[in-house]
Amino acid sequence: MLDTGSQLVVLAVAVAVCAMATLGIYAPQKLTGWVKDTVDKDWGIYLAVLVRLLLGAALIIAAPDSRFPLAFLVLGWIAIVAAVVVAIMGRKRLRLFVGWWLKQFSPAAVRVWLLFGFAFGGFLIYGLY
Repeated sequence: MLDTGSQLVVLAVAVAVCAMATLGIYAPQKLTGWVKDTVDKDWGIYLAVLVRLLLGAALIIAAPDSRFPLAFLVLGWIAIVAAVVVAIMGRKRLRLFVGWWLKQFSPAAVRVWLLFGFAFGGFLIYGLY
């Protein structure tokens, strides 16, 4: 059972990751379009940083009570470092990076990446219980 707010944050992000991955597997152009549109907005970078910081902190706090404390701890720190990197990149470079990244992959390749995303979300959910 979920006992802490940090576990609820991890669960919420994990469910969102699984839902987005499912959408992207079904309709990769729709998901990649949403990502591009979000990054193009002025608030997009703030959302990217905020989600990574929240997930990172929640994973670190929830780690001791999880099935995989070391994995949750490492993933939490990776998320925080990613948030710092995104913040340092700035809006312009983040837009350029996302645009470049989206051009690198066909819809089939995006689907394969999203299978890993779905597995990641499932791992987080499983690790909470």
